[in-house]
Amino acid sequence: MTCFAATPQPPYYAVIFTSQRNDNRSGYDDTAKRMVELAAQQLGFLGAESVRDAQGVGITVSYWQDETAIAAWKQHAEHRLAQERGKCDWYAAYHVRVAKVERAYGFDSGGAAA
Repeated sequence: MTCFAATPQPPYYAVIFTSQRNDNRSGYDDTAKRMVELAAQQLGFLGAESVRDAQGVGITVSYWQDETAIAAWKQHAEHRLAQERGKCDWYAAYHVRVAKVERAYGFDSGGAAA
């Protein structure tokens, strides 16, 4: 199933979180689900898209109205705890990139699930 975030017309921001998981699965799925639920409650959150392959490489892109919203999310207390747990328990490596979306377009043949 494909699920695309319903973003507004640009400009807006994208936070790209690329990670390599380790073998520890304890608590990860519940925390990841909670972070999506919590992010969705934050002022300026526009949506997210996430994939992970069989080798544990994942990419999550969250979309935000502005850099103020991104900064607030980065500092959110529960998110900060999840970040620390990720470093200690779940990730072999990760990278975060922040980009301003200037242009966006797409195609949907009618078969994509939203």
